[in-house]
Amino acid sequence: MRRLLALLLGLSVAGLPVVVSADIANFDLAGRLYTKWLYRNNDSQGVLTYGNPFWPDDIAGDNGVGTEFELKIFGRASRYVEGYARIQSRFGEMWQDWWESGERKYGGDVNTSGDSLGLNRASYIKLRGTWVRAVIPFASWWSNTVTIGSSDLGMFNPWTIGKVRYIDRDNGKGIFIGGIFGDGIVSYDLAMVALPKLYVGPWWSTGIGDPSLTRPFYSQDWAYGAKITVAPDWGTFTAISTLTNDVEIDMTDPDAVGSLYITCQDDLGNPIQGCEKDHAVDYFSRYMNSVTTLEMQLDPLDWFSANALYGVAVGRLDKQITANGVAQNQGVSPVAYKDTTDLAIRHRIELADPLDIGLSFQFEYFYIGEDWNSIFASRRESDVLLTDGLVEGGQLPTLNLANEFIDFDEDFVESCIGWHGNTAKALFAWEALDLDVEGTYIQYNTNAQNRDVDETYPDFLHSEGYTDTDLYDYANTTDRGRDPRSVYRRNQDRETVVAVVNIRYVFDVLEGLELAGKGKFIWDRDYRSHTSVEDDYTGQIWKARLKMGLGIIDGLKVEVGGQFDWWDEENRKGTLEQGYGDDRTWKAKAFWGLTYNYEGLKFRYYMEYLHKDQARERDVDQLWSVFRSKASLEVNW
Repeated sequence: MRRLLALLLGLSVAGLPVVVSADIANFDLAGRLYTKWLYRNNDSQGVLTYGNPFWPDDIAGDNGVGTEFELKIFGRASRYVEGYARIQSRFGEMWQDWWESGERKYGGDVNTSGDSLGLNRASYIKLRGTWVRAVIPFASWWSNTVTIGSSDLGMFNPWTIGKVRYIDRDNGKGIFIGGIFGDGIVSYDLAMVALPKLYVGPWWSTGIGDPSLTRPFYSQDWAYGAKITVAPDWGTFTAISTLTNDVEIDMTDPDAVGSLYITCQDDLGNPIQGCEKDHAVDYFSRYMNSVTTLEMQLDPLDWFSANALYGVAVGRLDKQITANGVAQNQGVSPVAYKDTTDLAIRHRIELADPLDIGLSFQFEYFYIGEDWNSIFASRRESDVLLTDGLVEGGQLPTLNLANEFIDFDEDFVESCIGWHGNTAKALFAWEALDLDVEGTYIQYNTNAQNRDVDETYPDFLHSEGYTDTDLYDYANTTDRGRDPRSVYRRNQDRETVVAVVNIRYVFDVLEGLELAGKGKFIWDRDYRSHTSVEDDYTGQIWKARLKMGLGIIDGLKVEVGGQFDWWDEENRKGTLEQGYGDDRTWKAKAFWGLTYNYEGLKFRYYMEYLHKDQARERDVDQLWSVFRSKASLEVNW
């Protein structure tokens, strides 16, 4: 070592360059370029169909093209310790922005300089995800994996702490410990997750924007989760318990910044009993949500399996430091303005081809209480029920859904809080034919008369009529049916039937010719108020879709299809005082697209024409004639 140091010193003194070679064997790099084209026959500008209308953002719009880049860096410190980081450009800069610097000068007016649009239109790079992971073997029969940093929170389930949506896939950060006992029969996960200051809690925040808080405090807001799984050969038993806790400062504490009693005296100058500075600040829990589930999966036979899930959700809020989001935010709130406790039950049985003729069956019973709510549950890209539902993107047991920041070709999700019913499905597979049939009956635990939707239960403004997710605008400003989060109404006595048929056949033509069809019927009846029959609602929704896909050459596939909808809704919208009106809607959609995979390149193009004619008895008729398209080009390496 001394000789090596002497040699290096001699070379440096002699003025000769010292060449140092870094060992990159412990690094793995992965890159991704993604470009999206989004176009529609309107005059909006942006690269995202559904943004958030409450916080205007120049990302949203139907006409634009933009590119994003991400770089993933994996590193191995040893066989037991590894690290990860992801950096990514901000998605939003359109190609036409050219040289935007990220500044916003000259009074904020849009101008020809590169300093007019701000960071939303600048391709700056942001650190998105980081973690350090260590495998710590305590004994030959027990090992732990400790992760500090980013996670998609996928270790729990959609009922408790849900896996976050794709755009937030590594925004969640915390401390995560996973362990395995013996031969893997027993495993566990422990987590301490930093709460996002936005979306988890009343007012969709941990205090930001709450009118009752003058100094929101969110840096000690955490969620805690524990999961244990026992998995013998014949089944799996999983218990999960989570606690979401939003704390705020006690503003009567004289040590708190901005304290109401910083001098420990009242308005008259009298000393306040018990008030004393101790250089420590006390806290209150503004909102707490605890969700526990027990799930059992039994597989006694090759063709028979049974699953049972039981859950309890508890919500507590402090009304002194939580403003009423129902009364003060037009009924748009992710929580009821009261303490809540309720249960959820789901039983599922699957018979996998018991007669050995290609015919399988699925049966499900579900019960989700009217006061069930999981504030940190999955918000989209998950599904907890078998049924196709009213909207086809999935059903989730929360009011905190995320039907924004998506494009027109992505499905909506709906809340299933209060659902109580059964689903039966038959699935038939024979050679190149797949056929499945579903029947679902739903009654509602939220059925009630004179429910308090002014002060207690959120109704999300729009609670009537079938939801048109094809043309929904998130805020539903031009009446596209009920909000997918709207589960509470002042007067409701409702039941629903859903019937679905899916068929698919693949012909041996070129690289495969696939024909697929879907038929769906929804019968939805709500007697509403028991004081009159004049407000009874009956909706009959008919849907038929046919699609053909053809593989032309290896990697290249084209598709073409169409869909027709007919909605017959009696007493769709109105009031008892003003009367109700019948609405009739017919909608036709024609679409085509292609996908091409070539040597690591992925290209997709999709275009549709959508025609909607809505005859409204008590409102002006609506006509929609929409062309819209989306293309994407992706390269990963």
